[in-house]
Amino acid sequence: MARPLDEQKRKAILTAAAELVATLGTGASTGKIANAAGVAEGTLFVYFATKDDLLNQLLVEIEADLAQSLPIPQAGGDTPRQRVRRVWDCLVDWGLAHPVQRRAMRQLKVSDRISAESRQQAHDLFRETRKMIELSLTGHSDPNLATFYIDTVLMGLAEIAMEAIAASPKDREYFKQAGFNLFWKGTAA
Repeated sequence: MARPLDEQKRKAILTAAAELVATLGTGASTGKIANAAGVAEGTLFVYFATKDDLLNQLLVEIEADLAQSLPIPQAGGDTPRQRVRRVWDCLVDWGLAHPVQRRAMRQLKVSDRISAESRQQAHDLFRETRKMIELSLTGHSDPNLATFYIDTVLMGLAEIAMEAIAASPKDREYFKQAGFNLFWKGTAA
């Protein structure tokens, strides 16, 4: 009978993979990842059958952590702008609090090693938030561009805001506001 896998080792491998993917890209070797995790390379393959399995699981776990940090979409007294701003603030705050995961996620999202299934699984984590943003943009933006605005513009501007804040932390609120204003005004129909 096989021994149960140790969740601490699995987490150590994912943490090491995130750190190395963030700095070296998806070309980081499994040997370096295992070494950084404090396990033998063979142990890494007990937890993840292939390097691609590891990278795919890493993306899904990072995206799940981000999704959990976003506000639960609610109908309520907030204006559409306020609802989107809450998501924006959470997105930027998560990225600033998790710089390694943010950089690793950026590398993983452009990698051809990530399967369509993993991309879909990660995308599905944001279904309700995406729906709320699309609804909030109704009447404000061209509905044919909502997906582009959310997936490309919102995420790109958040990344720019995070980089500006990292360079000048004392201006955090200023850059958060400026980035959001650029998104909101830029998406106006």
